[in-house]
Amino acid sequence: MDFNLDEPHQAVADLAADVLGRADDPWPALAKAGLLTLTLPTDLGGDGLGVLAISLVLTELGRHAHDVPITTLAALPAITDQNLLLQIADGDAPTEPLDITVPELNALATAGACAYADGLLAGALDLTVNHIRTREQFGRPLATFQAVAHQIADVYIAARTLHLATRSACWRLDTHRPADADLAVAAYWLAEELLPAMHTCHHLHGGLGLDITYPMHRYYARARELTRFVGGVDASLERLGASACSST
Repeated sequence: MDFNLDEPHQAVADLAADVLGRADDPWPALAKAGLLTLTLPTDLGGDGLGVLAISLVLTELGRHAHDVPITTLAALPAITDQNLLLQIADGDAPTEPLDITVPELNALATAGACAYADGLLAGALDLTVNHIRTREQFGRPLATFQAVAHQIADVYIAARTLHLATRSACWRLDTHRPADADLAVAAYWLAEELLPAMHTCHHLHGGLGLDITYPMHRYYARARELTRFVGGVDASLERLGASACSST
């Protein structure tokens, strides 16, 4: 599988990164930039895109640990009520229940959580890498110590694997292929590896990671919420096992 984005999706990722890197209040910023109209049909002024495009926006939201309604965003590709889509595109949160089947909503919500977690871990990794490059102990940057290098490498492996598992699941949903197995893998990796990786990032920050004026605490809090959202490690592993058995 080629994990590189095509031109329209790369443009979405670049725009989301630019907008959310400067936004204090993400929801109005998304609406102003047209990133809430991605799934609208082109005849209504949208882009006619799907799950993969929305996942790219969620990943950038996670990268900055923004607090947003993940499930609402993740469900956009399945909403057929054009008035509701236009309402969301204007920056208004929906007030009526979404007319989506439970299995479809569950799949999209799981994909959305994994996409947000992908960005969340990438953002925490960036924070930590920048810290250990500039923080010195015994006259040397922390990054030059072998023990620190090993720990940050473990975080990188966790982040990269979550990214690839999530991208695969979102691509399969976007192209209407069976995605249960890929979603199960991504959700399990989130549940199993996200919090331990955040623990490592906290540890490498030392006391700075606990400072409320520093953003690391927001990344950790979101990670805990996402781990609960997908059901924790045991439930995620059971779903992965059930998916593997059903595919044989």
